[in-house]
Amino acid sequence: MSWWLIVLIILSALFLIGQLRIGARIRYDTTGLAVTVIAGPARIRVLPAKEEPDKTEQESEKEKKKRAVKERRKVSEKAEGKPGTLARIMDLLPVLAQAAGALRRKILIHYLNLKVIWGASDAAGAAIGFGRAHAIIGMIWPIFDHNFRVRRHAFQVDVDYEAHRPEVAVDLALTMTVGQALAFVLRYGGKALMRWSRSGQRSQRRQEA
Repeated sequence: MSWWLIVLIILSALFLIGQLRIGARIRYDTTGLAVTVIAGPARIRVLPAKEEPDKTEQESEKEKKKRAVKERRKVSEKAEGKPGTLARIMDLLPVLAQAAGALRRKILIHYLNLKVIWGASDAAGAAIGFGRAHAIIGMIWPIFDHNFRVRRHAFQVDVDYEAHRPEVAVDLALTMTVGQALAFVLRYGGKALMRWSRSGQRSQRRQEA
């Protein structure tokens, strides 16, 4: 096999990997929050997490003491903190703002489904709640429409005279390509690391002075 064919295969493989989409599906309803990570064809559930058996009762007294010491040490380290950390974080805000603006243009929302069931025991309360729900959706939708690419969306508002409080259900799936994510991390991650490093050096020089 000639070298140019090997290079072509490698470049083709990198191109295909770069086109894979990664993201998340977020659902919220009366049962709680559910988050699933999307990585190409794979789906990995993050929330709700699988319950693990409680092992605290099986621990020996020695292991319990060691764990308690480690926890106290972590709390002590967090309490001490590092001088100038807040100022360094504030110094990152311009980069974070640029990153947020660039990120929203790369994200693709595959679908956004929102359902509101307004609970009301009387017709007047139902009419008021119905109007408020539509007004809120009217304010939310332009934010998504102007800042993201949305393939499909569906909004539904109903009234339930037997319910005592409103219920909201959201189903959202959003992704970006691996190539877009990598370019985003390299560009803005590098900027953030440089600013963080420079602010740390300035903080150290002030302490020495």
